[in-house]
Amino acid sequence: MDTEGMTARLKLHPNVTGQKFTVNELKDWLIYKNVKTGIVEDALHDMVVQGIYGIFMEVARGKEPVKGKDGHFIFYVKNPENEKGPKELDNGEVEYVHTKEYTIVEEGDLLAEYVPATNGEYGYTIDNTMRVPMRGKELPRLKGRGFRIEEGKYYAAAHGKVEITEIGMQVTNLLEIPGDLDINYGHVKFDGDVYIRGDVKSGMEIKAAGNVDIKGHVGNCVIEAGKNITINNGMQGKFSGRLKAGGNITCKFFENSKAVAGGDITVRSVLHSNLAAEGKIKVEGRESIVLGGSVYAVRGMEISEAGNQMEVPTKLAAGVLPAMMKRNAELLAMIKKVEEEVELLDKSARIMERITHTKVAKETANRRRKIIQAKIIKATELKKYKEEKLRSEELINSGKKARITVEKIIFPGCMVEISGNRIEIKEQIKHVKFVLKDGNIEAALLY
Repeated sequence: MDTEGMTARLKLHPNVTGQKFTVNELKDWLIYKNVKTGIVEDALHDMVVQGIYGIFMEVARGKEPVKGKDGHFIFYVKNPENEKGPKELDNGEVEYVHTKEYTIVEEGDLLAEYVPATNGEYGYTIDNTMRVPMRGKELPRLKGRGFRIEEGKYYAAAHGKVEITEIGMQVTNLLEIPGDLDINYGHVKFDGDVYIRGDVKSGMEIKAAGNVDIKGHVGNCVIEAGKNITINNGMQGKFSGRLKAGGNITCKFFENSKAVAGGDITVRSVLHSNLAAEGKIKVEGRESIVLGGSVYAVRGMEISEAGNQMEVPTKLAAGVLPAMMKRNAELLAMIKKVEEEVELLDKSARIMERITHTKVAKETANRRRKIIQAKIIKATELKKYKEEKLRSEELINSGKKARITVEKIIFPGCMVEISGNRIEIKEQIKHVKFVLKDGNIEAALLY
């Protein structure tokens, strides 16, 4: 027997009388020697049957205790932070710039679950002494925010993005990129706010449901935000870079870029760019200018200087454009048409309902269901058109009193348009505002 009592070995010597041992005799002898469990009967059988003498054979074996499994977490969400750089597609091609779509969860979604450590399995020595296993190591709770814990399960406490770190997890509606956004990071598609501490390199795309805040410079990129876009430095779009915001856009300068805002646009200078805002456009600050391209704002604009002595073509537009009035008329016609279709479907459904109560039931019921489905589709379409028309009328009303104010000077080569009426600037004019009066654009000095 070894010193730890885990194994016993036996060596047989030939009996001088020639009598052979039996397996039961060997077992009894082992029990006499305090070997109570773990006897290897196959080994005893081989020793007896094969007549193995003079060799130590292992005839009893205890069981080592098995350490318990450590506690661990099961995560039900993935972490896109691990998906940086080029990746190989299923067809073998390499995608060098991919769109990173973040895991978005709703309140109450299961994020993770903790599986506790186990006690392990007990062992025993050959004298039947129990050996206690070492229990698995427990892990501390996940640190972070935006979740709640119930019986070891982690649930989202609010709508947002899930981010898993080495020590915890957080649910937040803000995606923060600590440096530049480039091909190593990938395009961004996020259902929340995006904050970028560095630049957005050319070729990148951002689509965010909330705000986009960029501390650096923006190149030839496509950026869309459901709310506001703020760029601390400028944008050089190389004629194809563009911004689209549901709210306001604020930028230091635009050069060869496009920008569309559902609210206001505030910028220091605009060079050969096309801007459009459903609110106002303000081009203000030291050495601010609008040169080349076109600038359009429904509610009007306030700029410092437009054009230059080289008479570079520059367009300033405000108010209600003919295209807006045309679309409003189209919406009115479509609403009337769909309303008539909904009314017709409603009448047909009532007729089918009366017929359903007769003996011709099955075929009529199927037709009625199809009519009801068509009515639901048309009702949804009607709601969409009415919402667009309401928005259109709000824009038209807000643009009726639009004016264009030039604080310093406007040069020849510029065109001013208000609600479809145009004038070309033939000479330099300082400190002027342009307004629409009785269908004509009038220029009035500010002071």
